[in-house]
Amino acid sequence: MVRPFSCVPDLIARVRRAGLKVAVASSAKKRKLDVNLDLARITDLLDASTSSDDGEASKPAPDLFEAVLEKLRVEGWEAVAIGDSPYDAQAARAAGMSCIGFLSGEFTESSLREAGCSVIYPGPGAMLACFDLAGPSTAGESVHNAAG
Repeated sequence: MVRPFSCVPDLIARVRRAGLKVAVASSAKKRKLDVNLDLARITDLLDASTSSDDGEASKPAPDLFEAVLEKLRVEGWEAVAIGDSPYDAQAARAAGMSCIGFLSGEFTESSLREAGCSVIYPGPGAMLACFDLAGPSTAGESVHNAAG
């Protein structure tokens, strides 16, 4: 059973209060993604989302990030991806985006750094706690959650 992080809605709400857009670029099928977004209580907090139905190839190919960038009408350099796998970071970089890593998946900090994550947090709660101190990153106008 999938269990959402309880602080994710608060993190997304905080990011939106900062004037940033939020999207999900997931490798899941649309139906499963919709269930997971509802379970996480974030469906109504998103500006856009993409699923595996929106790209020809899954991560680490950039297709899903490119699709969400198009939906948001932003360029890759204006966006930051958040992911918990090296595949998320590789896809983000291929789409011209910076990437923040979360250690909430099965991957190590070193594997996320090697894949291109510039900042790494233990998870969404740590990012939320630090948001007002240093900001989520130094890049762009949009933050894109790349979990999935």
